[in-house]
Amino acid sequence: MKIEIIAFTDPFCVWCWASEPITYQLKERYREQIQFKYVMGGLTKDMSAFYDAQNQIGSTAQVAPHWRLVLEKTGQPSDERVMLDITDPHFSTWPSNIAVKAAQMQGSSIGDDYLRRLRRAVHTERKKIQEHDVYIQLADDIPGLDVEQFKRDLDSGAAEKLFEKDLRICRIYGVTGFPTVAIRLLDALAGDNSDTLLLNGYRPYDTYLQVFSRLGADLVEYEPRSVRELLTDYGPLTTKELASIYNRDLADMETDLLNQSADLGLTQTDVNGHGRVWDLEQI
Repeated sequence: MKIEIIAFTDPFCVWCWASEPITYQLKERYREQIQFKYVMGGLTKDMSAFYDAQNQIGSTAQVAPHWRLVLEKTGQPSDERVMLDITDPHFSTWPSNIAVKAAQMQGSSIGDDYLRRLRRAVHTERKKIQEHDVYIQLADDIPGLDVEQFKRDLDSGAAEKLFEKDLRICRIYGVTGFPTVAIRLLDALAGDNSDTLLLNGYRPYDTYLQVFSRLGADLVEYEPRSVRELLTDYGPLTTKELASIYNRDLADMETDLLNQSADLGLTQTDVNGHGRVWDLEQI
């Protein structure tokens, strides 16, 4: 028995980034019993024609304080200054979405790793991931990704066609904002007739557990592995992500990481004073 979580997302979406601690908690606690599938939603096609009435956002400069609000609410660090760096009135998140589709063409695991790399780059490294040279350069960081094939799939329009397909899938599911997830039980006996439950917006970990229960999923919860094992498997993680995996208080988790970083062989990167990203020392 396995759960499929179809995540409708965009690398720039700050609420999607804020949901990453919950994603990693689910991945670590349920491992092979959960399968994530990412559908790119294209948050902003052209900023000049975009307006978010709920958050009063009509420019990239107005995005920055919204990011700050989200990190204060959730504890997931992000560097809102990147949205002040982006001054193009026709700013679009679509190029980064299409780049993810190009990576996914080489396998779902490679696509997942690349999407995560884009998220980290924009939210913690202040990188303009919508720019061609930036998202091409970031592809070099993904083990197993053939960068030349990646470029060809972008240049040929093949990745863009897959992105357009993703946009149609969003319309089919009625997705109007991000994050949105569709959760269903992958059961060979149920086939395509298994129930699908849709969650809109940022949701806490317990909400997912309630959905699993409603679907009748009989899952085994694992104890989380060591910090070094997590970083080896998942790559760099924020303090908030590690705290969520261990179900610990954020401040206590950070204190322990700071105290044990030398013994564990950890490196830390500050995110504009909002938090830290942890990785393993390179030998």
